[in-house]
Amino acid sequence: MAKKGCNRSASSPANPVESNFHPLLFDQENYNHADFLLREGQKKLAQGDAEGIKLFSLAATLSPENHELFYEQGLALFRFAQDTGVKKTFLLANKHFKKAVGLNPELISAWAAWGKSLFILGQVFKEFHFFLEAKEKYLNAIKLMNGTTGLAPAQISWDFGQVLAHIAAHSNESSDLCEALEAHSAAAGYYEDLPVAFWEDFGEISLKLGEQINDVRLYLKAINCHKTAISKSKSHFKSWYLLAHALSQLYTLTHDEDHFCQANECFTSAAKLHPQNETIWYSWAQLLLESGIRISDTKRLHSCIEKCHRAHACKQNQQRVMETWAIALATLGCISDRLELIFEANNKVMEAIDQFSPTPYLLHAEGRVQFAFGKYYKDLDYYYLAIEKFQEGLSIDRSKDFLWYHLGHTYALLAEEENDPSLYERAGKFFIKAISLSCNSLYYYEYACILTALAESGQNKGALEQALIRFEQAFNLQRNAVYLHPHWLYKYAMALDLMGDLADEDHFYIKAIEILKRVLTLDPDYPDIHYKIAYVYSHLGELVESVEIFERASSHYKIAYQSNEENELLILDWALSLINLSQITPDASLREQSLREAEYKLVQSAKLGNVEAYYHLACLYSLTVQLEKSIYFLEKAEAFDALPALDDVLSDDWLENLRNTEVFQAFISHL
Repeated sequence: MAKKGCNRSASSPANPVESNFHPLLFDQENYNHADFLLREGQKKLAQGDAEGIKLFSLAATLSPENHELFYEQGLALFRFAQDTGVKKTFLLANKHFKKAVGLNPELISAWAAWGKSLFILGQVFKEFHFFLEAKEKYLNAIKLMNGTTGLAPAQISWDFGQVLAHIAAHSNESSDLCEALEAHSAAAGYYEDLPVAFWEDFGEISLKLGEQINDVRLYLKAINCHKTAISKSKSHFKSWYLLAHALSQLYTLTHDEDHFCQANECFTSAAKLHPQNETIWYSWAQLLLESGIRISDTKRLHSCIEKCHRAHACKQNQQRVMETWAIALATLGCISDRLELIFEANNKVMEAIDQFSPTPYLLHAEGRVQFAFGKYYKDLDYYYLAIEKFQEGLSIDRSKDFLWYHLGHTYALLAEEENDPSLYERAGKFFIKAISLSCNSLYYYEYACILTALAESGQNKGALEQALIRFEQAFNLQRNAVYLHPHWLYKYAMALDLMGDLADEDHFYIKAIEILKRVLTLDPDYPDIHYKIAYVYSHLGELVESVEIFERASSHYKIAYQSNEENELLILDWALSLINLSQITPDASLREQSLREAEYKLVQSAKLGNVEAYYHLACLYSLTVQLEKSIYFLEKAEAFDALPALDDVLSDDWLENLRNTEVFQAFISHL
């Protein structure tokens, strides 16, 4: 029999607690339990215990709509994955970030963390697609920032810039580097007090882009970034090194001694802070080698060798150090005429080849050593050995511009030694390839010199037009070349003079004279500068038939003669200028005086060994109607093989008086 009051319906609550049940209270309890499991899981993962992952799974079942829960779990898994290096854990973290943004698409921190995880995956496992996926996630985060400022958006932009820099390294596209630079610029705008590492990254990306698009402004931006990093921590050796490297690269572009001195000082500071760092000593040696070769400075080459010693002491048997060391020794041996240094360089290369498999850099160094032997012994066979080494390096990697350059440079030297235009043509092809790989002002300049030599050998106006374009490109690439390289201006002026001859246009001569006068201003002791100014004035005077121009030429010839009285070519050209003057002046006394002086100078030139003077004496005596003397010197010129081409002899206006004589006809028949 049931007790009174114990009867209840099936729907009645079983106990007083159940009578107070509410769904929201139940959700809160699950939420609290899930949060507890989250914290416990985080602790276990932080201690390296993978059991924390199971706790995360339980927490997720209790609170499946909690985006913060999934975000926090993703962060803990990401940190655990970084510690363990397990790819699967990274991917699990990404699943949690994906769930978080799926529940709350405006959760900036989750998008950024997801991007960071993908970025680390790409770095650790060398899979490029992870960087592209990271870029997408960061773009979503950045769209949501809506112009907010502070450390958090700055960090996101910085991380995004690093992702883009890795993409650029893979694609080699300047557009990707531009995006990376913009991201770093945005980060700097969001927050002023960013750490040293940010400014180092910003500087490195600026320099890379500057090198890729040849923009000096970006080199300067990189330098300013590294200076900012140093201002935040003067004891940070890496910042000093990166500043030194940026200044070195700027020096390579500008050849400005001020940039060299600043780079040298920064390397000194970096080396004091970290004297055991091989990279600092090696990069310093590279700067000294570049500068030492460019200005033929033995002190800098000695210093380069000393820095190679220091780099070798820090980390022995480094291939790149051995290459630089060998090139420095070979170059110093050439400049100082010390054969033992070239042999030492050869030993360094052979030692490196024994230790390492041949690389383009090693073969480049070996070629430079063979080139040095050729210079020392004046033996062309060594130049051909150097060419073989450069070609062998290109067979491994055809993208190395310095190999194409040295191949062209060596062929150009051979062409000059052997007086072979076909070798100039071959050299030109190699310079074209070097230029296609690197916009180096030196490459443009030397290619212009080759084209000028080709034009001169074949009276090729087209080649000369191209030469003038290349000279101008070299000057445009290196604006300060007009101050630092007077010999570049000199060669350009000589090309303009030749174009004046081929085109019969006075403005080429006028421009050549202006440039030569600039060379005179920059370096009053420049070899033969007054001689060449006089030489171009003579050509201009001949074209425009101006007595005044010839008189200007004579004044420069006088100055040139005073400093070199035994230059038979100078004396010969002066004599020809005087003969040309005699043919246009209406003043009979000036005409007679000019011819008399010309005769004296031609005889003087012949006595100094210039056999071409005999033909010009024949011309002068023809003009003065001393026909016996004229035919005598014509025959003498023929005996010394100093006659111009037969067509030129038959058409020479200065031989007109002699040409109608029987003795001349007999001479021509004999020829």
